[in-house]
Amino acid sequence: MATHWNSQSLHPGPTVDRMSLKGLLRHAADEASEIIRSEANVIKLEIEESTRALITDALKAAAYSAVALLGLLSLLAFVIIGLADIITNAASPMTSVWLSALIIGVLLTGVGSAMAMRHAKRIGRDAQMKKTRSEVNADKAFIKDEWKKL
Repeated sequence: MATHWNSQSLHPGPTVDRMSLKGLLRHAADEASEIIRSEANVIKLEIEESTRALITDALKAAAYSAVALLGLLSLLAFVIIGLADIITNAASPMTSVWLSALIIGVLLTGVGSAMAMRHAKRIGRDAQMKKTRSEVNADKAFIKDEWKKL
């Protein structure tokens, strides 16, 4: 949402060269208030976008954390069954049970943790308001140029 200002598009009245001091001040105040209103709208939209991005990333991080928790529960089952197998010297069928719990636990924990960390790192990254910074810098340059013309 780029905003390009020029004094003639906002106020097609008399040129800056023919205005009185009072007219110049009124013109400058009108221009400044228009810039501020425009920037407020840009900031509002960007905050809404940033909030949506934060919520989305937080929800994804929470969902993948839940997957990692399921993996941790599988690993807990592995430890319990494996310990029982070691203690009782169970036969081969029991070994397959704890080995399957290990495989599933490692898989779920790894994938869930990696995805949760990935999305947790993204939280806040999208909230830097790059558009607003760019617009403010463009407006500063415009104001400097207009000031030099006076």
